[in-house]
Amino acid sequence: MAVIENRGALQWRALVRRKSFPPYSRTFELQREAQAWAREVETAISRRDLAEVRRLTGTGEELGGSVADLVDRFVRDLLPKRSQRRSEAPRLERIKAALGKLTLSMLTPQDVARWRDRRLAEGASAGTVRHDLNTLSMLLGHAISEWGIEAARNVVRDVVKPSLPRGRDRRVPPLELEYLLKAARYAPPDRPDEVPARGMAPLITLAVETSCRLGELINLEWKHVDLKARTAHLPKTKNGHARTVALSSAALGALKELKRVQRLDGRVFDWTRSDSVSHPWARCVKRAKALYVEGCASKRKKPEAGFLKNIRFHDLRHEAISLLFEKGLGIMEVALMSGHRSPAMLQRYTHVEAGKVAVKLG
Repeated sequence: MAVIENRGALQWRALVRRKSFPPYSRTFELQREAQAWAREVETAISRRDLAEVRRLTGTGEELGGSVADLVDRFVRDLLPKRSQRRSEAPRLERIKAALGKLTLSMLTPQDVARWRDRRLAEGASAGTVRHDLNTLSMLLGHAISEWGIEAARNVVRDVVKPSLPRGRDRRVPPLELEYLLKAARYAPPDRPDEVPARGMAPLITLAVETSCRLGELINLEWKHVDLKARTAHLPKTKNGHARTVALSSAALGALKELKRVQRLDGRVFDWTRSDSVSHPWARCVKRAKALYVEGCASKRKKPEAGFLKNIRFHDLRHEAISLLFEKGLGIMEVALMSGHRSPAMLQRYTHVEAGKVAVKLG
């Protein structure tokens, strides 16, 4: 409720206080004018009509506009120039949808914390929520430092970010890889059309031999592959930094197999999106398990319970990076292949054994 105070002759002060909004006050000559103004402000606040609130209270410049205004300006002026635009665009849309109605001066750490909790309750991973919060922090920081919006405050700094789960460290043993490749090429005699997909076997081989991400591989174009120099250039990567990877003999063999049937658009693989690989990959894993069970039965051997259990395509990248270290490559050489920007990020792939270190120490 608004407070109307008599401040003397022809002095009626109206004060409006609402949660998540700054206090608004104005002085009028008549009591009824103060009451009418207070009702209009409260109605505008209830409707979240920020433009009307700014008009009535004369605080447009001080408030610096809404979060939605800030997102729109960033998307219009800066996003097209940023290398991370493909990943940032959906995050900015989420920020606008959740917090867009708040003016910058209204935005509090509690607003951001409630949004964080909603995202987690909806099933978003801790990593995704952290990315969203980092994007909001970047947006507010830019508003302050580059655009000089004094009302903006980087409230994300006062919000606790969700803890990341321990990173997956699943290895792909040689036997599992053997059956995955066998399944990728296998077609039942009576159902020859059930081959998982053309290119699945070369895709698996390249993932293990190059340590490239799935998206990087399926976006590969022949114009960026140099079979003589044994390199493949990746202009589009997850972190926005292009890199060139070296090709092993096995990787060369996989590419030469794919080159026998080339697409007209110059792409190496038939898939155009990472999620389009999920079903062929699932079928390949299912078939690999079946072939393994059949092989164990023919040898009268009990199958291992954990064979190909809980395996993801991205585990092939983890295996590839681990193998690079095991082949004796240094951290900088592995980073060249994997695209990691920090040596610390490669630490969990080294699998250093204390016993082997003790032998080296003598």
